[in-house]
Amino acid sequence: MHTAPEQPAVISVARSTRALPARHALWLGVCLVAGLTACKAQAPAGEPSTAPAAATAPATAAAATPTAAAPVALSAEQLQAVVDGMLRKAYGEKAFNAATGCWSHSFEGANDTLDYCMKPDTPKVVAAASGTQVYFQTYSDPNADTYSLVDPGLRGAFAATVTADGKWTPLAATAAIDQGQAGDCGCRDAQLVQVGPDRHGWLGTAGGTWQGVTVTQYTLLVPVAGVFRDVSRIAQSSEDSPSEVVQIQIDPTGTPVDGFYPIKATRQGDGAAAATSVIAFDPKQQVYPGAP
Repeated sequence: MHTAPEQPAVISVARSTRALPARHALWLGVCLVAGLTACKAQAPAGEPSTAPAAATAPATAAAATPTAAAPVALSAEQLQAVVDGMLRKAYGEKAFNAATGCWSHSFEGANDTLDYCMKPDTPKVVAAASGTQVYFQTYSDPNADTYSLVDPGLRGAFAATVTADGKWTPLAATAAIDQGQAGDCGCRDAQLVQVGPDRHGWLGTAGGTWQGVTVTQYTLLVPVAGVFRDVSRIAQSSEDSPSEVVQIQIDPTGTPVDGFYPIKATRQGDGAAAATSVIAFDPKQQVYPGAP
């Protein structure tokens, strides 16, 4: 069991390379960490729970920000119950194959319906203003079947609030997002970061290299209205300035907007001194807009 850190470090993910969605594979030569922009998603309804509602911080002054207590200690059995319960709802009561460790899932691609073996990654337990939360991803096993280069991988994202007795209430669930290629989503090294007092999200990048120019964009997958959505429009590198790199850091000391902390974006490269700007969440567009 892993506990996500409360203070995320500066994120610089140019080191990682992963496949992009298959529909972009002909355009991109070298694929980086797979993102979620323009992906199709299947979002199941959350599983009902008899768990009492998590206590919310009392309303005070507008500038006050709720603080999170330490997460409750959950046993391995309690965590497994959360994962199994959410996956039964997402993929079906009889979808689990104990021999392979797979949750079977059929996904309609651009040309055909493909069968996938979905496996859960290690759940992460974090503290939030409303209580203890559990986040985990699922990923398609590229070795479970024979996939062509244009067959996408699949990624699922799940989150729940959990009480000390193990009872849980779903926060968000997205069963399948098509990304990557050859059955591999390339999503397992996404970082779980705290993006607001009561919200965490999966941070990575998407992009690739075409004719020697690398273009990448940050992706930030967070729970919004019961599903996971990518709320980042921040570029890490661009075609216009290929030698510049933008590093981002979520600022938990800043004033949240619509439940999202501001992001500090530092642009460096081309021999110029590093310049840092602050990007506030845009509640109208429901995204972090691009760095100036």
